[in-house]
Amino acid sequence: MKSIKLDQSATVDELTEACIKAFDYEGRLNDESLVRMFLMMHPWYLSSADLAKKLSSKSLEENCLPELRSQICHLIKYWISEFPAEFDLNPELAEQIRRLKEQLAQQGEEHQSTLINVDSVPSYEWSRQVSQPAQSDFKKRKTSLLFDHLDSSELAEHLTYMEYKSFCRILFQDYHSFVMHGCTVDNPILERFITLFNSVSQWIQLMVLSKPTAPQRAAVISHFIRVAQVSQSIPSPKSMNQLPVPGQGINSQSQVNESTPSPRSMNQLPVPGQ
Repeated sequence: MKSIKLDQSATVDELTEACIKAFDYEGRLNDESLVRMFLMMHPWYLSSADLAKKLSSKSLEENCLPELRSQICHLIKYWISEFPAEFDLNPELAEQIRRLKEQLAQQGEEHQSTLINVDSVPSYEWSRQVSQPAQSDFKKRKTSLLFDHLDSSELAEHLTYMEYKSFCRILFQDYHSFVMHGCTVDNPILERFITLFNSVSQWIQLMVLSKPTAPQRAAVISHFIRVAQVSQSIPSPKSMNQLPVPGQGINSQSQVNESTPSPRSMNQLPVPGQ
């Protein structure tokens, strides 16, 4: 089968076959971009459980060559290692893989059987829980939202970390639900994510409007422009490369936009007072 390029159309079966062939007998991966893209985006076309069933059926066929079976198992191993949350939060998918592992062992394919193990996947249930405010009889503590004690780099790091922790909780199923329903109903994780950005945007407005004079407000705006500039320069892991810039609020009427909102660089923005 000829290789598939990312800018070419292909059927699900062709993509599945290409992902299998991307591994050699010893598990070396030749085309990670294609494999990762397919494993990340396949739920648009078929469920993860159906994909696992397709791979299982193919590997258990009587005429399946040992090399092909090993390639399939290496693909599943890569899937588990790169997207472990799917296997923890999808019992049907995990059961499909356990069943395949048992059947391979029964057929004497011990090496292939040891490649796939979903029982070692950690629990991700905590990441899906939306925390509730704790009820307490203690007096409410006053909390200052002023940032006068933080310089631009410190504030940028705090906001970026806060975004990242929230962003990590979002799974593909949350985006899929939003696209299919056009709202965040029954989607508390994404709803909380959007609320976070709305709150940051409102907080910035509050910081600006709390100042009585124009020069003071200009100084606050200048500070947040510097925060945004620093945020763009902070090294980010792969999963953060397209996070919205702090201060770029997202409202519930708009889709979550992970791309840069404007072609104009933050470095080109005029600083009030200059």
